[in-house]
Amino acid sequence: MKKVGLAGLSVLIGATSLMAGVGTAFGAVKTTAAKPIVVGTTPLVSSTPLFLAEGLGYWKKLGLNVQLQTFSAAGTIDVATAANSLDVSATGITAGLFNLWNSGKKEYIVADKGRIWPGQHFEALVVSNKAWNAGVRSIKALKGKRFGNTSTGSTFDYLLGSMLEKNGLTIKDIQDVPLTQLKNMTSAVETGQVDATILPQPAANQALASGKVHLLAWVDNQVKADLLVIAFSPQFVQQKADAVKFLEGYVEAVRYYTQHVYRNHNMKDPYLKKALSIIAHYTGTTPAEIPSELIYVNPNGYVDPANIQNQLNFYTKNQFVSGNVSVTQMVNESFLQQAIAALKKAK
Repeated sequence: MKKVGLAGLSVLIGATSLMAGVGTAFGAVKTTAAKPIVVGTTPLVSSTPLFLAEGLGYWKKLGLNVQLQTFSAAGTIDVATAANSLDVSATGITAGLFNLWNSGKKEYIVADKGRIWPGQHFEALVVSNKAWNAGVRSIKALKGKRFGNTSTGSTFDYLLGSMLEKNGLTIKDIQDVPLTQLKNMTSAVETGQVDATILPQPAANQALASGKVHLLAWVDNQVKADLLVIAFSPQFVQQKADAVKFLEGYVEAVRYYTQHVYRNHNMKDPYLKKALSIIAHYTGTTPAEIPSELIYVNPNGYVDPANIQNQLNFYTKNQFVSGNVSVTQMVNESFLQQAIAALKKAK
């Protein structure tokens, strides 16, 4: 997979057809007569169902030529998908996603890719040693403190805001400090440049083990959220046969993930070992590190529209999103329903 940053976005938009030769986990996929389905994602363990669908050959057996294209910045994936330069996006639900829709640049949410779920310890709310020593030892104590974020209106704002509201505060009670990248957030909290931040795995465990931060709360035990989703571009929703087949392969991978990977601690299990090998290839993460980074995915890939509506309400209330956005129109489960029916029929 080729990694694309902000500077490369214009090249991607102008030359999507050149991606047909991008490699996959077990050798290069030969360009076929079939038009490639180009998927924008990040090289993180949270994209495991996509990596498994490709690495286990689920899409290939359906006759699809799927190209996974990695980006260093998740926000650019949504921009490219809404512009039809990518067929599929695999990113987080942010204010930016809703604002794109409101501006007429639409992409359609079709499946779940990962949820904040009780007990999994996927994301940690941490504070710097400086803040901890100054008495910041509860969520309520974050009032007026500096919070390290990727960008205003990110998923981190929603997660923190939800926890603050449970404690009688709002997101406006903290100072949001946009730092663009996770590594900057980690560095800032470890050095005390910000008082707190939310770190996903493996950054969470690494920071906690360093002794440079203190755990305030595991986000997963505080909030339930549809954090990550699969979305289709305006053009790809018109390619109904391929769109359904794409989700057939994706759901097969999700089911493999649910049965053999997520919360499977038997490192001798051949199904798990195979999956860890595929994930490690795509992410550069060692097999031993991967289990702590796995995130819950609905076993059939369904999203929770009510939760997505809650997130939209939060972003709108806090003026991260303006205009009239309809979650009912954004979420299209028809492709997933047809894919599940096709899988059932094929048994």
